Amino acid sequence: MRWGETIAVYMIISPVFVIQPHVLQAGASSVSSLIALRYGDATPFGMSALMAAGLTLFLMTLCINFAASAVVARSRSGASS
Repeated sequence: MRWGETIAVYMIISPVFVIQPHVLQAGASSVSSLIALRYGDATPFGMSALMAAGLTLFLMTLCINFAASAVVARSRSGASS
C-alpha cells in the first residue's frame, strides 16, 4: 500500500463522520476518505464493507464516464439540431 497517496487523500478531504444533507459544504465526508481512514484497523467484516464501498464507487464512476462519453460522441457527430 502506498501511504503517500492515502495521506494525500486524507489531508485534502477533511473527514466528518456525520451524515449531512448538504454534501457540497466544507467538511463533508466521502467514500474515498472513509476507505483511506478505516482500512488500517478494519476487521474482516469491515474490510468486506470497505471493498463493497470501493466497488460501488468504481461502478458509479464507470456509469458516469460512459454517460459523458455518449454525450460527447453525440455532440461530435453533429446530431444536435
